[in-house]
Amino acid sequence: MNEANLLRKGERGAVLVIALIMLLITTLIAVATFEMGSTNFLVVANLEAQRQAQKAAESTLEEAITRWTQLKNSLVIEDEAVFYCQGRKNHKCIDINEDSIVDIDIALDDPNPFCISVSPITNDSLDPADMDDQGCFIGKAQTGAVDGSGSGRMSMCSDAVWDIYATVTDLPWSDSRPARAIVRQGVGVRESNNSIPHECR
Repeated sequence: MNEANLLRKGERGAVLVIALIMLLITTLIAVATFEMGSTNFLVVANLEAQRQAQKAAESTLEEAITRWTQLKNSLVIEDEAVFYCQGRKNHKCIDINEDSIVDIDIALDDPNPFCISVSPITNDSLDPADMDDQGCFIGKAQTGAVDGSGSGRMSMCSDAVWDIYATVTDLPWSDSRPARAIVRQGVGVRESNNSIPHECR
């Protein structure tokens, strides 16, 4: 009788140990699953923030290019800018969730837009009917078989290629690392030779 009782007590102890081991394994699996889920969530959130930052940069560049003269003037005129954000020139602030707190800061001055190349334009390649080309002619056009005095000569305009950068910084008000995106856009502009920076000629 004593041997049977001892055997049963030993079995109960073994069952308890096995149950504790199974509980520990189940807990470890649950914790690992939670951690993987959290990691996946953070990866998706970071990708979404990165895409959001890139779209904001592209949109800001498009808007700045449509206001090219103002953007170019802002490089030399202190009080001129395409955007102002919290007193900073050529910065644009975006509040995504409309809580009156800036979520994204977009800077057009890191670095400032700069001219990278210039291609002179001849009078022959200008269109007299195009309003943008009319101020570029040198010489006076003549009628008849004789070319105008400006034909074949260099005009007063050139095609300049500028590089513009939009640097986007996500400003989360938490401990997470902010998303950052830099978008570079080249833009070709027909400009008067007098207005092209000396370093680009």
